[in-house]
Amino acid sequence: MNKKWRLILDSKHDGYYNMAVDEAVLLNYSAMKIPTLRIYGWNKPFISVGYNQKISAVIRTFAKIPFVRRITGGGSIVHHNEVTYSLTCSLDDLSLPRGVKKSYEKICAFLIHFYAELNLTARFAKDILLKNDQNSNLSQAFELGQYSNFCFLAYEYYDLIIKGKKIGGNAQRRKKDIIFQHGSIPQLIDLNKVKNVINNKESVNNKFTFLDTLLGEKTDFKKLQVLLAKSFKEVFNVDLAQEDFHEDEKKTIEYLKKNKYQKQKWNLRI
Repeated sequence: MNKKWRLILDSKHDGYYNMAVDEAVLLNYSAMKIPTLRIYGWNKPFISVGYNQKISAVIRTFAKIPFVRRITGGGSIVHHNEVTYSLTCSLDDLSLPRGVKKSYEKICAFLIHFYAELNLTARFAKDILLKNDQNSNLSQAFELGQYSNFCFLAYEYYDLIIKGKKIGGNAQRRKKDIIFQHGSIPQLIDLNKVKNVINNKESVNNKFTFLDTLLGEKTDFKKLQVLLAKSFKEVFNVDLAQEDFHEDEKKTIEYLKKNKYQKQKWNLRI
């Protein structure tokens, strides 16, 4: 019998709500034991910053885009035209290895399948950079594990590369045997906006890519949501049942949004 998962095809919201939902599902997992895949979007430009990032070092002082701090690490992302996923489960729910890197490799298999369904070949950065693949079409020399204020400029072992450029980014948080992972699949990235709001020593030109450019057309958010869910189901052989949040989760969402994610104390970590 296939493992039953809950699927939440969410709509587009602001960053405070999106981060509150992700954490609320994680916090309620121990009591509810419901493995969940949520696929959502952003209703306006919003910066998410990594858990350990210092705001004054990352965001330009004159930036007029709101920001929110994630519970996961890594670099900042300027969200807007993208599909974002989050999954919350136990290691057993997906038969995941305990090692962080190996769990990334297994989880991100559904993203590779998703891109393949769009006729795009995605490969892990480690398989290109560590093997010095001369046919990778990488436009720049990258070093694995190198930090950047902007997530899409940093290359980790299990970041995905399409046509020589990084696409999106993923991050994890763990609570004992419970794993939370979320990630960004950009449809369109406004390079000028990124340059204007994020402090970068590196040039942002030609180092990452997004779906609209790769496919040569404007992509549809809802169609991509459905395709991503389908890819998850096929790769992990699970039953996805589309459901809503439970009442306890809804209460947690509202509490976290009001008392954590909309507060400077959390976002500035003061």
